[in-house]
Amino acid sequence: MIRLKNGSPDLSEDSAPILPPALIQCEELWKDRGRRRSWPKHQWAFVRHAIEPLLYARIEPEPEHYENGLLNPKGVIQARAIELSAVSFENGPLPTISGYARFQLTFDRAFRDTGELYDWMESTDWLDYALCFGLRLGNGDEWDATYEHSGIDFELITI
Repeated sequence: MIRLKNGSPDLSEDSAPILPPALIQCEELWKDRGRRRSWPKHQWAFVRHAIEPLLYARIEPEPEHYENGLLNPKGVIQARAIELSAVSFENGPLPTISGYARFQLTFDRAFRDTGELYDWMESTDWLDYALCFGLRLGNGDEWDATYEHSGIDFELITI
């Protein structure tokens, strides 16, 4: 499971992509609620319903993630589930998001112990730079909320 806290799209790019109407409605709701820290329950349900389908999360492994033949299979690993936990439109219509993504990682052999798993994670920077988490917009553009790779936490659950 990966948690992204306060990931914000790179606003140095042209911020004129095609925005879904529901995203603009969410921004208007955010403005209307003023400085309150939490969303009213009915508005939060609307915001989650509008934004969660636009979210993407994937791990794009680099060669070092495959060292010693551990990570398997090769290629992009898509999130199995994504859940929005917070959103802010303080920077405009492209929101700052917090959320959780669940991935299934498979390895070509079992780790001897959790220490070996943590050693692998440490040597691969905890997959930080392989993670992409952001918004997919109507025109096919993606706005990566992990472009600075800050606010990312990994929780490893082994089965």
